Amino acid sequence: MWKTRSKLLFTAGALISGFALIQMGMYAGQHVFGWKLNYNVFQICRSLLQHYGIGYMVDALSGLVFVTFAIAGGEAVRQCMATRAAFRRLHRMRDLSLTEALGERYRELGIDRIWVIDYAKPAAFTMGLWKPRIVLSSALLSVLDKHEEEAVIYHEAYHMKHYDPLKTWLLQVCAKQLFYLPVLRHITNHYKTAREILADNEAIHRAGSPVGIGSALLKLLSMTPANTRLVNSAACSSFAETSINYRISRILDPQQEPVIQMPWRSIMFSSYVLVMLTLMFALALI
Repeated sequence: MWKTRSKLLFTAGALISGFALIQMGMYAGQHVFGWKLNYNVFQICRSLLQHYGIGYMVDALSGLVFVTFAIAGGEAVRQCMATRAAFRRLHRMRDLSLTEALGERYRELGIDRIWVIDYAKPAAFTMGLWKPRIVLSSALLSVLDKHEEEAVIYHEAYHMKHYDPLKTWLLQVCAKQLFYLPVLRHITNHYKTAREILADNEAIHRAGSPVGIGSALLKLLSMTPANTRLVNSAACSSFAETSINYRISRILDPQQEPVIQMPWRSIMFSSYVLVMLTLMFALALI
C-alpha cells in the first residue's frame, strides 16, 4: 500500500510539474530562440492579454516564466555546491577505523557507501544526488546496540538504493518554483512520509523484527539532534527528521493507518490554475 502511495504521489507531482514546465519551456523557446510553436499555453495567454488590452500583464507573464527557470537553475547550482561542500566537510570528519569496520560488516551495500563521522551528536542520514552515501555519527553508534544499528543502516540503505535524496529534492524544487500550485507542497510532504515508512518497513523486513527500528527511533527522540549546519542545505534523507512520532506509533500498532487531511483549498486552487491553462491550450485547437 505504501509503495503504491509513494509511486502515485511522485507521479502526480511529476505530471503536474511537468505539464507547467514543458509549457513554460516552449514559451521561453519561442521568444528566446524563435521557435515556431502555435500550441502553447503561455503564448495563448500572451495573445489573449494583448487582445483584451491588458498588455502590461504580458511582461508579468514573461517574468513569471523566466523567474521560474531562474529559480530552477539557481536551486540546481546551489544544491550541487552545497552537496559538494558537505561531502568535503564530512570527509574530513570521518572516523576511519569505524568507517572501515562498518564497511566490512555491510559490504553488500557497496564500497565506500557508509561513512562514520566523529561527531558529538546523534546523526543518521543518506546524502548525495547521484552517488548517495550513508552517514552515521560516532555518538549515535555509541548508544545503539547491534539490532538497532542494523535497523538504522538498513533503513538508510533503502534511501540510498532508491535515490530518495534526489527524488525528494526534485519535488521540493518543483514545489518552490511553481509556488502558485500549492498542492505540490502537500504532495512533497506526504511523499517524504511515505518514503520513511517504506524505509522503516525495509529495516523491519531485513532485521526480522520491529524492535530494533522502534527502539532506535525512541533513543533518537530523547537525544539532542544534530545541528542542521552539519550538511547545510544539501539534500539528504534523515533517519529521524520526518514524521517520527507517527512512525513510532505505527511500529507499536502496525494496523494503524494515518488520517490524511486533504488540503482541499490547495487542491481546488491548483486545479483551477491547471484547468484554466488547459482551456487556454485547447483554444489553439479550435
